[in-house]
Amino acid sequence: MTVTIQVPEPLDAEQTPSRRRVVLWTVFVTVVILTALAFFAVGRLTVAAQQVADDGADAGFARDMQAHHAQAVEMALAVRDTSANEEIRAIAYDIATTQQHQSGQMFAWLQEWGLPQAGTEPPMTWMSAGTGEHGTAHQSQPAATPEERMEGMATPEQLQALRSASGADADRLFADLMIRHHQGGVAMATAALNLAQTARVRDFAAGLVEAQNAEILALQDLRARL
Repeated sequence: MTVTIQVPEPLDAEQTPSRRRVVLWTVFVTVVILTALAFFAVGRLTVAAQQVADDGADAGFARDMQAHHAQAVEMALAVRDTSANEEIRAIAYDIATTQQHQSGQMFAWLQEWGLPQAGTEPPMTWMSAGTGEHGTAHQSQPAATPEERMEGMATPEQLQALRSASGADADRLFADLMIRHHQGGVAMATAALNLAQTARVRDFAAGLVEAQNAEILALQDLRARL
């Protein structure tokens, strides 16, 4: 597979610091996307024909991370359409496009495995096969919503606050929510890396941990300057 990368124009002294950061962020995200695609391709080539359990970590991760990504995309699109901050808009666009693509990959996995997109178990139950911390805590709350069960998910009230905010307040709230959201995503991907049975899911989870940890650092740096 041949991948052509369009390299941004060299930075010059006349470009503003904000513009330079946006260009560097674009280069960073391009590398992250290509790395994720590479992990995905390796997983497709190395995964052997095997039965994936409906209640196992592979299927549970694919379902729950789709829901987790969907909220990240929702938050990113909300702020991208309203923010006047060039860096926030660039970050939001990259999060939305990258996570929509990854959700499509996980949707396709479930189809290939012959499994439904919705499982019979509550969200995050698959993580109880690890330390037991998540599954045990959530089994006592069978009526909990996905937002309450999944780490890093914003509450409906927080989402409404983000939609209603504007200017620098919206930028700061988006950065705060997305940092926490990514931290939850890293926790889920780390569990999948340890529990998944297929090389495809383990490789994808490893790439996700690396990419989202890097994005957390970038968001924290940006948040400090807002």
